[in-house]
Parts: sequence; C-alpha cells; structure tokens
Amino acid sequence: MVYLIENQIVFNPEENSLSLLSDDESKITVSNPARRILLLLIEQQGVVVQRETFFKKVWDDYGLNASNNNLNHCISKLRKVISTLGYQNEFIVTVPKVGFIIRKEIIIETCVNKIETQVLVENSDEVAKEPDIVLSGAMPDDEIINHSVAPQQNATEPEPEPEPEPQKGKYHHYFIMSILVTAALTVWAIFIFYNDMSDPKADLEIAKIGSCSLYATAPVSRSNKSNFIQLAEDFLHKNNISCKPGHILIFQSELFSSPINTGSVREFLAQCSTDDNHKASVCISYYTNDRTTHDQ
Repeated sequence: MVYLIENQIVFNPEENSLSLLSDDESKITVSNPARRILLLLIEQQGVVVQRETFFKKVWDDYGLNASNNNLNHCISKLRKVISTLGYQNEFIVTVPKVGFIIRKEIIIETCVNKIETQVLVENSDEVAKEPDIVLSGAMPDDEIINHSVAPQQNATEPEPEPEPEPQKGKYHHYFIMSILVTAALTVWAIFIFYNDMSDPKADLEIAKIGSCSLYATAPVSRSNKSNFIQLAEDFLHKNNISCKPGHILIFQSELFSSPINTGSVREFLAQCSTDDNHKASVCISYYTNDRTTHDQ
C-alpha cells in the first residue's frame, strides 16, 4: 500500500521511503522504527497516538528497546524529511505529555502502488480542467475500431522513397542548426552565471526583528510587508517567542498564502539556528490555527 500526502509526497512503506510524486530522484529512506511510527500516525489520523502505544508497536513487539529519546529522534527525522520535500506546515503535531497526532485536515490517500497514485492525481487534474466531461479519455467503439484498423491498412501500402535533398539545402540546414545550438549555449551560460551571482534568499528576507532576520516562505509585495511584519511580531508575542542571536525566523500566514477565506487563520513560524555558512541547521516549528467557524 502506498500513501499520497497532500497530492505531493509519496510514502512507500515497502521501500521505507518518502519522495515527491513528480520526482523519483527525490526519494529519502527512513529507518524501520520511523516507518512504523508514520504508519501508526496515518492509520490513526485525527486521533492522538500515545507514547506507550509507540513503545509497544514500534519497539517492544519487535524485540527492541524503547525509550523517549528513540521516539523523539524518529519524530524529528520524519519532520525533517517532510520539510525537505517541501511541505511547510506542521505535519506531526506534538501533544505535550501524551503523544503525537496527524491533523485530520491533512489529505492522505491510499493506493496500491505509485503508478496508481500518479494516475489518480492526473485524472483528478483532468476532471478539474474539464468538469463537464464525465468520462475523460473515453471514445466510441467505432472510433476505437478505426484507430486499430488504420495502422494495418497503412502497413500494406509502400511508402514513397524520399527524394534526395539538394546539396545546397543541406549546407543551409547545418548553418541554421549551428546558430540554434550557439544561441542555446549562450542562454544556458547566462542562466548559470545569473544563478551563481544572485542570492535566492534575498527576495524572501523581509525585515529585522531584534537581532533576527525575518524571512517569508514566498515573496511578499512591498505594499504588504508592513502587515506581514506586524503579523509576525504578534505571533512571537502571543507564543512568547524571543529572538536569539545567530537565529533566523521563517514565518507564513494563511492571510498571505491562501486566496480563499477558509474561516480560519493558520500561521506557521520556524526559529532556526544558523551555521558558519549562514544556513539553517536546527529549527523549532510553531503552528497555530484560530478557527472562526465550525467544521462543515
């Protein structure tokens, strides 16, 4: 059984791996205990799985030694893998002194294998684009017959031999091809040079809060920056989070990321320490969901 998370991430328990649906080379392997933990959380989605349950079903039943350190390490590893694959919201939520839970709002679908998962997503995209078509890809029986017979009829007819191309035309063709190849190489070189010279984080840095740089997960327009900064400061104050030297803050609010009013305001903030190369190393995630309407 293969699990598709948010139409984006594929969890294959048989291979102990998580990967992007659109990129097989993004596959990340996890340990057997981490795989069993994720299976438990998915099977009990929306329900808090207690620590004692993890100890028994992940370690004790397999003759292994269970401990809080082992459990916390596996949970941390799973969160890091999910974040590496591009899912920015909090996937596994900690319930203090009880256990862990995957929120029921997260979409998780089951399929027999990854091929079926790919087909499921492609079909859903087609239905979304063509809502009036009930059977996408279907064709009448007589059209199917015509398609199957036509190649056999064409196979019996001899194809005409191509006329020899004049020598002058060949030289002209080679000249055009050389120009196209040269242009493509020039564009590629400019692209590589531009990427090497520019810093992609520069477009995402919004402001300074204390001694910490504040980043967004997506570019914020100049007219919205003041509102974005105010939301981030309110989030820090409400959750009693203080900026620490050598740390950065990564913030996102549903008010900026979602064009639809969902009746709730979900906000996410990661406080990350940086290494000598100014890259984020260890992050602590915070997540809030202030609902203003009841679930339908």
